[in-house]
Amino acid sequence: MHEILNKLHQLPAIPAVVEELIVSFDNPALDSQKLALKIGQDQALSAKVLRVANSAFYGLPRQVGSIQEAVTVLGFGTVRSLVLSAGFIGAFSAGGTACVDRNVYWQRNLAVATYARAIAKCLRQDSEMAFSAGLLCDIGIMVLDLCDRERFAALWQNVQESGHALIEAERVALGFDHAELGAEVARRWKFPTAIEEAIRHHYQPDHLPFLKLTGIVQAAALLARFNEEKLPTDEWFERIPQTLSEALQLDRKLLEKCLPLPEQFEAAKSLILT
Repeated sequence: MHEILNKLHQLPAIPAVVEELIVSFDNPALDSQKLALKIGQDQALSAKVLRVANSAFYGLPRQVGSIQEAVTVLGFGTVRSLVLSAGFIGAFSAGGTACVDRNVYWQRNLAVATYARAIAKCLRQDSEMAFSAGLLCDIGIMVLDLCDRERFAALWQNVQESGHALIEAERVALGFDHAELGAEVARRWKFPTAIEEAIRHHYQPDHLPFLKLTGIVQAAALLARFNEEKLPTDEWFERIPQTLSEALQLDRKLLEKCLPLPEQFEAAKSLILT
């Protein structure tokens, strides 16, 4: 893993304002208006954020024309999530050869993020932190694809042909998996420890000690997979490990209440558009 971490300079550059927003999670003295001004100076990011903010999902009474307005109407947490999403998706969707289809990858991760936000709201947790953790839960895949492409290409092809789980194949072939790698990268990017731990353990529903944000992302990843596999929603609750549903205090009625509306997915998907 250290060999790959030494190649992180090969990763696409993340907009400077996104780096500031990452640090802002742990900053209680945050000057949100000052950051809003900085976001507004990045025209590409601002355009994407305003497009989503003005989408039908948010149902604003009027169109917002600036990031400052968006912060006032939607709240800084929501705008931060949108900017982080737009920044990472834009940086990691650049052209060039790649093993992983970027559009498919980001659609899957946005689905996890959307479910994570919805579950967190029902559990009265920080829904925007949950969204960010869900969005980046598989960022290790992108790091492997960009920083260790030759080995990862062979591994990826083998997984596609064999149908084996990627995470298990990584552990056998590399001695670590993309969740461990992604958590270490998140630490170096200075994300909060809670997000780092959610990335590290989102494939391990029985991991102890139990952390609520990690459990939310674990549940969200399962729901996103159930949805992708087109499983009937009335089967979803039984397929969530009992230890996880009990730790989250997630019963069937609460789960049904948590399920996002189609408009939420469409609003998130629009972040992928150029």
